[in-house]
Amino acid sequence: MTTQSTTQRLRAFVEGQIELSREILHAAQKGSMSPYHYVKPFILRAADVGEPPLAPTPHKVVYTNGKMRLLRFEPTVRKHATPILFVYSLINRYYILDFLPGRSLIEFMVGQGFDVYAIDWGTPGSAERRMGWDNVLNVLVKNAVKWALRLSGAKDLTMYGYCMGGTMALAYAALHPQGLRNFVAQATPVDFHEGGVFAAWTKPNRFDVDALVDAYGNVPIELMETGFSSMAPVQRMTKWLEVFRRIDDPDFVTTFLGMEHWASDNVQFPGEIYRQYIKDCYQYNNFCNGRMKVAGQTVDLSTIKVPLLNIIADNDTIAPPKSSEILNTIVSSTDKEIMRFPVGHIGLSTSSKGPKQIWPKVAGWIAKRSDPWTET
Repeated sequence: MTTQSTTQRLRAFVEGQIELSREILHAAQKGSMSPYHYVKPFILRAADVGEPPLAPTPHKVVYTNGKMRLLRFEPTVRKHATPILFVYSLINRYYILDFLPGRSLIEFMVGQGFDVYAIDWGTPGSAERRMGWDNVLNVLVKNAVKWALRLSGAKDLTMYGYCMGGTMALAYAALHPQGLRNFVAQATPVDFHEGGVFAAWTKPNRFDVDALVDAYGNVPIELMETGFSSMAPVQRMTKWLEVFRRIDDPDFVTTFLGMEHWASDNVQFPGEIYRQYIKDCYQYNNFCNGRMKVAGQTVDLSTIKVPLLNIIADNDTIAPPKSSEILNTIVSSTDKEIMRFPVGHIGLSTSSKGPKQIWPKVAGWIAKRSDPWTET
């Protein structure tokens, strides 16, 4: 690096610290939970990097239903006949699974020769406020399975659920076992009374979910962000100073901005789904104990018999290990395994450990339980 560029970078750092403090204050005054959109321009200029290349893996939209889209990621060389269907959380954007080039779980699986599909739930509006678990599982997920099988030419698939998407996918697997070859649960809460701080916050005597949904319809983004931000209130602000301390590390800055872009890109939680989610999962633990009902059918996880891989993050505070571990004792699968990794909830999908230490093991597990691809 030349003396001139070092001087310029130092000046940008100092100016950035001043502007950063001013914009964080401005964001706080505006009531924003994340100052990302306010401070990003200063970080881009100081680091001399471009916009994070999020969702880099080429895909096609192969099915839509309302706001929901089914995305297909085709491999250049297909090696496995059994496709993978990712089911993601309703309130976050799917592209945390297709994060950055070289840090994308979807990109990695496609590179391993899997025909990959992912559900993008879209942005809910007034039409989705009355949508319930029945519509999500018995219509949207069911049709996603149907289309993935039809397009891939397979008789069954690997269902891969992440976070709340894993909870919904497990409910689907219990109700609709047909067409499922394997099940992968990544950072998926099951015993919600072991749900850490969220379990404490949502106790019936502390949280009136009916009043919230009746008042708002869909749960506002700001309320959801408040909960996540309250888990680490100091870090929420200090991390922005850290990025300026590492402004000369373009990889760090790009990863940081990509993560913050995703974290500030949440959507509203459909009201009726949220109401049942809080009651049947967090407040009364019906999901874990075989008492939850969807369209009159009981969600009994013990009916799941397909091979099961349970991926747990040791440092997870959103789906604590104790919340996820119990799954392997509930299902009736004879082929079941737990993989644990020393990362956090998001780190399973975005950590630098992913492509070297985590995803090869997961892909290997799925490959051994998938049919090989043969040209017809």
